[in-house]
Amino acid sequence: MRSRKWVQAAICIFFSLYIFDTLLTGRINLYINSDRFVWLTWLAAFLLLAMGGAQVLELMRSQPAPQPLSNAQKPLIDTFAHDPAQGGGHAHAGHAHAAGSGAPGWATLAMIGVPLLIALLIPAKPLLSAAVQTGGISGSYGSNKVDILSIASTDRSVLDWVRAFSISKDATKFSGQPADMIGFVYRDITLKGDTQFRVMRFAVSCCVADASALGIIVQSSNAAAWAADTWVRVSGKFAVQQFQGEATPILVAEKVEQVAQPKQPYLYP
Repeated sequence: MRSRKWVQAAICIFFSLYIFDTLLTGRINLYINSDRFVWLTWLAAFLLLAMGGAQVLELMRSQPAPQPLSNAQKPLIDTFAHDPAQGGGHAHAGHAHAAGSGAPGWATLAMIGVPLLIALLIPAKPLLSAAVQTGGISGSYGSNKVDILSIASTDRSVLDWVRAFSISKDATKFSGQPADMIGFVYRDITLKGDTQFRVMRFAVSCCVADASALGIIVQSSNAAAWAADTWVRVSGKFAVQQFQGEATPILVAEKVEQVAQPKQPYLYP
C-alpha cells in the first residue's frame, strides 16, 4: 500500500507540473477556451500540487509497516511478549498499523497515469485538416451578444463571417465587401483544386472536444501553390457565385501570404 501511495503522490505532482508548463508556455490554448477557463486550470494545478505534497509529507512522517514475521521468529517473539522476566507484557507483534488511509489500486493508478504519459510523449498540436475530415465543416454557428454586422468587414474573423452569412438571407449584400482573415488551408473535392481552397479555423466554446470547423471559400489564381494545413493570411473582396446550387459569398483573393501559426489557433465564441 505504501508504494501505491508514493505513486499516487508522484502522479499528482507531475500532473500539476505538466499543467503549469502548458499554462506558462501557452500550449493550454491547444486544449481549452483559455479566455473562459484558464483560471480553473490554474486552480487545478495548485490543488494537484497541494494534494501530492501533502501525501509526500504524510509518507515521510509515517514509519513503514514491519515485514511479516517468519515461522522461526514467531516463537521467540511470543516468549518475549509473555515472559515477565524479559520485560514482557502485552505486545503488539505482528499487528502493525499502517499510517494513513487506503491507496488506490494499481489499475486505478494506471488509468490516471497513462494519460499523463501520453501527454508527455506526444507533442500537442492544433486541430487541422485531419480533424475537418473527421468531423466535417459547420455551415453556421450560433450568434452571440455582439452584433457581427457592426464589426468592420476587414476586422472580421472566419467565425465572424460564418455568423454574418448565417444571419443574413440575402447573400448579395456581401458582394464587394473587403475581408482580411487568417486561417489554415483546407482542400476538399467540392472545390476547384487549381483555383479554390478553404481558409479554415476551429471555433472552441469549452475545449477541443466541442470544436467546430468553420471555413470560407477562397478563389485565387495560385490556389494550387498552397499546401494543406499551411497558415495563410488572405485579403480580397467577396463575390457571390453559385456553389452547389446556392448563391454563396466567395472571397476573391487579392493577396495570399503565409504566416506563422497564431498563438491562439482557435477562435472563441
